Amino acid sequence: MNNVIKILSTNKDYRVAIADTKKIAERELTGFTGEIAVRDFLAQFITNCALLSGINDFGSKISVSLRLAEETSAFCLITEQVLSLEYSGTLNLHRKNLSDLFNCKSIMTVTTGDWQTGLHTGTVEAYIDNIDMLFSHFAVQSDQLPSQFIIAKEDRSRGILFQPLPFAEHDTMQKASHELAYLSEKLEQADWADVPALYAHLGKVVSQSKIE
Repeated sequence: MNNVIKILSTNKDYRVAIADTKKIAERELTGFTGEIAVRDFLAQFITNCALLSGINDFGSKISVSLRLAEETSAFCLITEQVLSLEYSGTLNLHRKNLSDLFNCKSIMTVTTGDWQTGLHTGTVEAYIDNIDMLFSHFAVQSDQLPSQFIIAKEDRSRGILFQPLPFAEHDTMQKASHELAYLSEKLEQADWADVPALYAHLGKVVSQSKIE
């Protein structure tokens, strides 16, 4: 079943990617034995990586590396629409607050592209202990279009990436952002087959794809 949906707004002034990575998270985190908060963090990391891949060309390779405090790291790779996750075993033992993993020396590195068009790598400081804000911070700091990552409050395997296009009007984008934040609560409860209809009033589904 497809688990990534891309939507172009009615006025063609913003794009949206919607992802459900529950099955991927269950597979990639089978061996995780640590705290629920840390597992949620890793599941959210997977969702954001899938969203970043979904808004771009699926033919491109995307890798995201987190190097955090206490010699802790996580690495997500999506190539040929297959996602894999690696993380430090120390995350199974982490009993402190998640914020303790983020400091001025923590970094996030994102590589996108392919060998034909070239690979682009960007690195940002990972001092923000909110993974959605961190991905949004990367989009602003890199040459990607500024983007907003919105993850469902309870189900970390569902999320939205909101990407205004260069000519978009600020007030219109604010309204769209608020609408998408509101819809994220409905997204959490909706059957996946009903998701396109949930967003139909905002624009047209231009593609549905699968990340395994």
